[in-house]
Amino acid sequence: MDYKMNRLLKVMLIICITILSSVNNLCAQEVWEELAEQLMDEDENNSFQWDTQFEELSELREHPININTATKEQLERFPFLSDQLVENILYYLYKYGPMLTRNELGMIEDIDRQTIQYLLPFIYFETPEKEQYKLNIKRILKYGKQELSTRVDIPFYTKAGYQQYPAETLKKNPNKQYLGYGYYHNLRYSFHYRNQIYAGITAEKDAGEPFFTGQNKKGYDFYSLYLFIRNIGRIKSLALGNYRVSYGYGLVINTDFGMGKTATLSTLGNKTRGIRKHSSTDEYNYFQGVAASYKLAKRWTIDGFYSYRKMDGMVDNRFIRSLKKDGYHRLYREFEKKNTLTNQLIGSNLNYNGKYCELGLTAVYNVFNKPLNPEKKYYNIYYPRGKDFYNVGGDYKFFWKRFSLLGETAIDKCGAWATMNMLRYSPKGGTQLIVMNRYYDAKYQAIYARSIGEGSMVQNESGFYMGLETNILKYIKMTCYGDFFYFPWKK
Repeated sequence: MDYKMNRLLKVMLIICITILSSVNNLCAQEVWEELAEQLMDEDENNSFQWDTQFEELSELREHPININTATKEQLERFPFLSDQLVENILYYLYKYGPMLTRNELGMIEDIDRQTIQYLLPFIYFETPEKEQYKLNIKRILKYGKQELSTRVDIPFYTKAGYQQYPAETLKKNPNKQYLGYGYYHNLRYSFHYRNQIYAGITAEKDAGEPFFTGQNKKGYDFYSLYLFIRNIGRIKSLALGNYRVSYGYGLVINTDFGMGKTATLSTLGNKTRGIRKHSSTDEYNYFQGVAASYKLAKRWTIDGFYSYRKMDGMVDNRFIRSLKKDGYHRLYREFEKKNTLTNQLIGSNLNYNGKYCELGLTAVYNVFNKPLNPEKKYYNIYYPRGKDFYNVGGDYKFFWKRFSLLGETAIDKCGAWATMNMLRYSPKGGTQLIVMNRYYDAKYQAIYARSIGEGSMVQNESGFYMGLETNILKYIKMTCYGDFFYFPWKK
């Protein structure tokens, strides 16, 4: 009887919310593009990853998830949902059952109007399916969705690199003129079955790069093939080909999207965890090989990954002098750096996801075919040097009422260490108060680490951060922060 009464009150409240909010019912189809633009403006330092994040948001827009069957891992894919809000959504579904309409989102604790508008384009509302479909080739081919898309950018002006120079000038300086035409082009094919199987290929040619001619006879300058499978029995995810991995708070490894300290405070320090497909045109932040995540028990998961890939860089007879990360091959001197070195990487992560705490342990070992030894300058004395690198890190997150304590500490093969720790207080009313301390030793070396900080490397930085986010009026949110940071060594 109590359950029926609660359900009746719930439906009556939904009807009231529907009537009151009908005037403010915006067109959610366009909000996700506004979201991407806003996030990009908030964090310019991570601009190289926005192709990846925008593609993932586009994919979620085309294939929304059923909010009533959403898992914690699925909700964590949305960059605008804080860890606390993810827990509140799951708790609401557990306590009250499936949501009936979109207006019921307003009944979730601590959610605000802006977050609801961001979320709506990526979800739909249906009662959970009772029938579990078994995977078979016939069903996959019949119900799988295929998509072929292309993008061409043709500028209406001529850059200096495309100007025609006399043969004598080019003979003296062949790097004065780009080898290809001034247009950009990419081609993408993707196959998608439900939320379980993804496969595809991405090909890209940057402006100025040759296409089926000259230094590039194979057509496109960059190809990315991937196969990604999730939630098959105890296998949570399996990646073949190109993929990305991120664990903890990025002090050991993070090739995934991550927002910096200028982003929304409610998502600052969100834990990144797991394996994802790499289908974007980013030519540096990915691995090539195999990765798998296996569910050991109800709350325990273990991941393993291996990668072997050729990389760009400046290499002489003995050493790797620098790593080239921009992916451009427009000039002779850029082609001379293409695929000049190899990198092998192997790693693992053990994760415990409890009711009041989350714990993780990550270990990564990677080796180059030659020692990495940048030409010594006063500012780069402590840059990563050597042929092999080894990092181990432990991350944690504890919940207690409205408080959460989170962080990660990592160490490299030489004993140098890095740590980031944060205390968050989240009272009712959409308010967030954050205090964070970070210490990245100047001698700490981790090739693929990326975390919160003023610099682009997890190295040579200490900082103390305080932030506040709160609603001061019905439709006005105030966000402010202060960060005192200091570099122990010259930059």
